[in-house]
Amino acid sequence: MIKWLFINRSIRTKIVWSIILTSLIPMLVLSFLFYESSTRSLERTIYRTTNQNAEYLSGYLNQYFKDISSSALQVYGYDSRIMNLMANGWGGNDQDFFNTRDTLKNYYALVSNKNKDAVIRILVFGKDDRLRDSWSRAASYDSIPFDRSIPHYGEMLNLPFQQTLAFTYADAVLNQDLFVYAITIYDPFKYTKVGSLVFYIQTKELTKVIEANNKAPNVIVLQNSRGETFYETNGRYAGSVPRFVPPPSTSAKTNPKEIRFDKQKDLLVGTSYLDNANLSLSIVYPNDELARHRKTTLYIAVGAFFFAMASIALLSLLAQQYITRPIQLLGKAMKTVRHGNFHVTLNQPIHYRDDISELTRNFNFMTEKIRELIEMRFQLQLRNKEAQLLALQMQINPHFLYNTLQTIGGKAVLSGDYDIHEMCRALGDMFRYSFYEGNTESTLGQELAHIGNYLYIQQFRFEDALQTEFDVPAELMDASIVRFVMQPIIENVVVHALGGPDDRQLLIRVGAERADDDVLLTVRDNGPGIDPAKLASLRSGLEQRSLEVFTGVSIGLKNVHERIRLMYGEAYGLEIVESGPGTGTTIRVRIPYRKRGETHA
Repeated sequence: MIKWLFINRSIRTKIVWSIILTSLIPMLVLSFLFYESSTRSLERTIYRTTNQNAEYLSGYLNQYFKDISSSALQVYGYDSRIMNLMANGWGGNDQDFFNTRDTLKNYYALVSNKNKDAVIRILVFGKDDRLRDSWSRAASYDSIPFDRSIPHYGEMLNLPFQQTLAFTYADAVLNQDLFVYAITIYDPFKYTKVGSLVFYIQTKELTKVIEANNKAPNVIVLQNSRGETFYETNGRYAGSVPRFVPPPSTSAKTNPKEIRFDKQKDLLVGTSYLDNANLSLSIVYPNDELARHRKTTLYIAVGAFFFAMASIALLSLLAQQYITRPIQLLGKAMKTVRHGNFHVTLNQPIHYRDDISELTRNFNFMTEKIRELIEMRFQLQLRNKEAQLLALQMQINPHFLYNTLQTIGGKAVLSGDYDIHEMCRALGDMFRYSFYEGNTESTLGQELAHIGNYLYIQQFRFEDALQTEFDVPAELMDASIVRFVMQPIIENVVVHALGGPDDRQLLIRVGAERADDDVLLTVRDNGPGIDPAKLASLRSGLEQRSLEVFTGVSIGLKNVHERIRLMYGEAYGLEIVESGPGTGTTIRVRIPYRKRGETHA
């Protein structure tokens, strides 16, 4: 935002924005953090957040008890044998006995899995309140008694229709706190009692489920339909939670997640009805948390004040920096140019359009033009030096070298050593091609004959380790080409591919083809290839402009590339097509197609 206000603006606009920001931001910060309004807003936020947390926890616990209740009600749709067992007891033949036993076994497994192994014991009672069957998750739970030592012993087997009873007690036999959930099963059509189911769950497992969704310092209190508190996070606020009375209206039963909050002096207390268990959920939010938030708000207000003061100082510095720093940088750059260093460029984003940015761009344009003029003059001087050097070299009569080589060849023939004669002939042809005083251009046929002589001499050195193949159409032999384009490429292959630690045979393929108005010359080899890092460096070097002097007999891929571009233009030159360790290298040269003596457009 600050950059948007200052970039692409005039100096006058920047100063105005500096004054506005210096005055406005502290006022906004102090007004926003005004203590009383922030405190009231915080109270409303906490009230709303607590309401949301209570709704979430209410829904979660209602679903938890719904799973237990639905497990009990599975007897209606699971198998009629369990209902018959409750109503009539064990009877019938052996086959009915075993079928009923298998049905009970499957039912117990279903209840255990549905409640994630939380249920440790199940009691099945008949309509006469006699125990029909029982199941325990472990043998130690068989010792849990069902007698008058258990609270609500006399009423838990005769509950009203669609009513449940939940409570906790300390079992003296197991020395554990247990949660008991009882429900009476009725005939859905006659509304007569069929039997009862009693589920036992360890209280610690219930505690894990409840507290896993609670946030400190909230206190959770659960009451059953008798108004008895059978679970609470701690007893600190026992007197603040009202006794639960089951709602007579159907609205609370059909909307069990409805939350009612009682805002007391020190606490926020919310109570909701859990329809699936005939329970009430109360959440107590301590008000000391609000006091702590008020203190935090006070610290924020004080900190915001100092922050606003620091912002004023910082914004003033930033405004001054945006105005004066570019001018200072421009002045230093001009001093550097005055001392003769024209390689100075000021960094400036292209989308900046203010006054100082325009001065910076004009300065960069000026120094770039001066560098180009100096480079052009330097190159002209180097070309003059090159011409003088070539003129001195041409003063040496090359015929002396030719005659000497012919004499050596003749002596070799007289001695019967024809290989030396052929080497002298090939070397003489190479000298004649090199010392030719005419045009710097030649034909493709003459260039190939030149590299043929070079390879002929190299084959005497490497023998069978060097093999060559030429695939050049006859109609391209008269195509014009700059001298000494192919020999540096071939020589580079021979130097780097032969004489190494491996004894591989080097095969060099030279090809040419017509591509519209151009000629593509290709040199392929099966050598060791080029390392990827070095290959990237070579390709980058070919793209960079060089100020070196290129003589008539230049070596190296860079020199070949630059000579072709100087002769024919930027669209032509040398390219390393592909290369990799162990796969060889392919180099392609692009030149315009024209006959010798024609002018390239």
